[in-house]
Amino acid sequence: MGAYSYLWDPYIVLNSILVLSYVPLRTYFSESSQLFKVDPMGITREMQIFGVLAMAGFVKYRRSSSLAEFFSSIFMYAKTAILICTYVEDYRITLWYGLAILVLFFTLHQKEDKSSCEVTDLNTGNFSVVEEDSEEAWLVEFYTTWAANCLPFTYTFNDLSRRYGKGKLKFGKVDIGRFTSLAKKFKISTEAVRNNELPTLILFEKGKPVPFMRLPRKTPDGELDENFVLLTKANIINFFRLDERLSNEKKEAKAAKKRASSGNNKKKKKRQ
Repeated sequence: MGAYSYLWDPYIVLNSILVLSYVPLRTYFSESSQLFKVDPMGITREMQIFGVLAMAGFVKYRRSSSLAEFFSSIFMYAKTAILICTYVEDYRITLWYGLAILVLFFTLHQKEDKSSCEVTDLNTGNFSVVEEDSEEAWLVEFYTTWAANCLPFTYTFNDLSRRYGKGKLKFGKVDIGRFTSLAKKFKISTEAVRNNELPTLILFEKGKPVPFMRLPRKTPDGELDENFVLLTKANIINFFRLDERLSNEKKEAKAAKKRASSGNNKKKKKRQ
């Protein structure tokens, strides 16, 4: 599957059509519409609405961990702008657009690319594989299906698992919207109004969470750290030292291979 194959996902295609349909629709708006009134700076209200949301989209792009997350946010901002503009023109158009948005929201979701990824689905029944593993480390994603950032982030997490999850570091994920006991156990909020800590990544070694190896970070009081670390691929790699781990694994494998080769040579000499 190509790196950008998700662009042909019905979620992307149909939402793009819905958003772009505003372009021909606006040609039917009255020339005297409030949308086209120009302020003293020569800017129409329509330009103001889309301009503000475009700036918000740019900020979101800088913070997005993947293109999938970026598209999800852009659709949200664009549809918000369209709803505002159509309401200014004719609330009946807004109702039709709102209905179309709701239909897409409840029927279409971005597809998760699981091709060749190394992520284990965890739940309350099998989470013991993490807590009883004394040999390998686990990087676990705690997510919900309703949090806006979680599904787009899946692409990033899957990509990381392909690169770093074939050795002594294992990748897992658990839906704490369904398995709430795990959310409580690791002090992760699942309240819709407080979803800034979703998804949460926690590193486990010898079956226990590694102190301070958690994103987003939390203070000792259980509050989100003000020095927020964005869940971009580069930040995750640096924070959890994934390159360093992979390099050490390769060195250990090379040393083990050398020891095995040396042992075989000694056995051959003894036989001679």
